[in-house]
Amino acid sequence: MNNLILIGMPGCGKTTLARASGEAMGLPWYDCDDLIEEKAGMSVAEVFSLYGEEGFRAMETAALIALCKRERSVIATGGGCVTRPENYGILRAGGTVFWLRRSIELLSREGRPLSLTCDLSAMFEVRRPLYERFSDRQIDNNGTVEETVQKIRNAFQM
Repeated sequence: MNNLILIGMPGCGKTTLARASGEAMGLPWYDCDDLIEEKAGMSVAEVFSLYGEEGFRAMETAALIALCKRERSVIATGGGCVTRPENYGILRAGGTVFWLRRSIELLSREGRPLSLTCDLSAMFEVRRPLYERFSDRQIDNNGTVEETVQKIRNAFQM
């Protein structure tokens, strides 16, 4: 079994669902932002402030490389990982990629540097074709965590 990799808009529930799916399937789970914070010794917001988005994206790619070398894990990526073409091959080689789709009005903005300062609808329109291209499957995440975990489990076993 390969890794289960979650992509989607910032605040769509990637971390929550990585944790819940990992627990439900008895798999370890990892969050790309957590690894970035660990390696940088600062929060994602501080990385953005100090190094800008480009610096953050470079750290994100390095974190994805490390995480995708793992096996039998659930991985939560950053919402913008699809904006770097080099991440496509990393993610696709690392496992099955699930796009978590969540209504714009339900996205959490808290603690997300780009989400706090941009129009999420406009961001989604730019990223939508990238999420479609990067993903193997799409999962609706407008219900409960439990419902979405079950959808992920069912799709991952196909």
